[in-house]
Amino acid sequence: MSHGQDVPDDYLYLDPKEVLSQYSVEWVALRRSYKEIQEKLSAVQDDLNELDNQLQKKKISEKEHNEKYREKWLESTHMVQVKREVEARLYEIQREIRNANKRLKEQETERMRRERIEQEKAHAMIEWMSLKQGFDLIMEKRREITSEMDDLEIKRRSGKVSDADYRKARVDQIRRLAELRTLETDVKGRLGELLAIIKK
Repeated sequence: MSHGQDVPDDYLYLDPKEVLSQYSVEWVALRRSYKEIQEKLSAVQDDLNELDNQLQKKKISEKEHNEKYREKWLESTHMVQVKREVEARLYEIQREIRNANKRLKEQETERMRRERIEQEKAHAMIEWMSLKQGFDLIMEKRREITSEMDDLEIKRRSGKVSDADYRKARVDQIRRLAELRTLETDVKGRLGELLAIIKK
């Protein structure tokens, strides 16, 4: 049995919100520690200055000064090291928080994009269904005109309609067919556009 069995590919993934929540607590704690270290270093510096003053005023000997100075210096050296480690960790957290914020922004942008696409699809579907009904009516009307033309031709051949009436009716039928073709072309084009949106 392998160690990685049944483990999803994204098992190391953390939601950016979790990252922000996780690091915000550590960030606050480290910032507090950082401030405390700075205050302690400042206090040590004050102590060192005071030792120098005491030496100048001969309140302490050179030996006492050196011993206490060394003690304070060692103390400050340790604090400086801790301060650097805290700073390094703060920079890491800052980078992670910025990355998490960036991912959150990207996720929000993607969510809004998907919502916009879904809205476009929904609106396109409604319009497509409406236009499809209109297109079906156009085709039905076209069949009616074609049938009228066939009937008119039969009447002409059987002498049931005069040439003048035949020409007048034929011109009207051709005009109506031309109008329908133009409308059909426009509707077909729009249906194609809507279908492309729906299939996104």
